[in-house]
Amino acid sequence: MFDFVFFVLDEKFVECCVRILLSAVFGIVLGFERKNHFQAIGIRTLLLISISCALMGILSFWTAGQHERLMGDPTRIAAGVLTGIGFIGGGAIMHQGFNIRGITTAAIIWTTAALSLAVGFGMYVPALFAFMLALIGLKAFQKVEDFFFPAAKIKNIGLVYKGGEVDIAHIKEILSENGIVMRDMNFCNSYEEDLLEITILVNTPGARDLKKLAQELKQTGALKKFSFY
Repeated sequence: MFDFVFFVLDEKFVECCVRILLSAVFGIVLGFERKNHFQAIGIRTLLLISISCALMGILSFWTAGQHERLMGDPTRIAAGVLTGIGFIGGGAIMHQGFNIRGITTAAIIWTTAALSLAVGFGMYVPALFAFMLALIGLKAFQKVEDFFFPAAKIKNIGLVYKGGEVDIAHIKEILSENGIVMRDMNFCNSYEEDLLEITILVNTPGARDLKKLAQELKQTGALKKFSFY
């Protein structure tokens, strides 16, 4: 065992350090991209994942046949790593009302682990190619999604009117003009207080002027309360 340790330190120490360093760079860049989107998983988390995965990849690779007295299956540690990363990725996914957040972050955690293992096994070119492809895809397809699917978030719009005279067609028209897609509409009448409560389930774009929307909805009837949640 000690001969193996000295063998690694003597001939492969620099290469192993380069592998870990390259994995750390991948983790830092991907972590910065997530933190730039205000996600809980950030630079330090992905940095630790990338370094540890690279180290485990190195251990898995070098202990499997690189020394005549050591034999093993190089896939065992890698399989354990990916199983553990699945649990970490699952913890990054959360519900916020009707919306699910963290799926992309979970995928980035998985990608970081895969990149680091690839570097740990010495597959520099495939790892670098996958890293560049992932980074370019994250940036480019975010703009594509924003362009083709602007109304991505699910929200509720609550409207309370005095009296029963409400222009429903005008409400739908205003929502459409503001890029809001109506999915469902529910009514609740309070006859004693003479109030009509309308709850609208909508798909809404990220950028919206709620003050302008509220002002426009005032034209649809005696609006007493406007809520957006």
